[in-house]
Amino acid sequence: MSLSIECRRRKQFICPKCGKIVGHTDSDEISFGGRVWYPLLEKLGYYVPHDQLTEDNDWYGKDMVLTSEQMDDAFRFAKVHSDAYGAESLAMLIALVKYENGLLVINADW
Repeated sequence: MSLSIECRRRKQFICPKCGKIVGHTDSDEISFGGRVWYPLLEKLGYYVPHDQLTEDNDWYGKDMVLTSEQMDDAFRFAKVHSDAYGAESLAMLIALVKYENGLLVINADW
């Protein structure tokens, strides 16, 4: 089975009365994959070797919202590995999300 990764921009909706998040929409989804991306997933804390899995760090197939620092790490990784499938699209999506001060969601299956 191969590694399949999706990243997308997320916009959250906040209730004007209570200030709580009441929903979200995702857009600008990109897909990429391949073994070259495992080091990035490990650095982000998304991929953890099987013998180190716990309930708190098992992200398999789940959405992870990246922090600003994680987006910076992903951007640098994409620039260094610019020949990898999807690297250019990922860098452009991260730049857009950072410019808009938004959220970036990652989801991977292997």
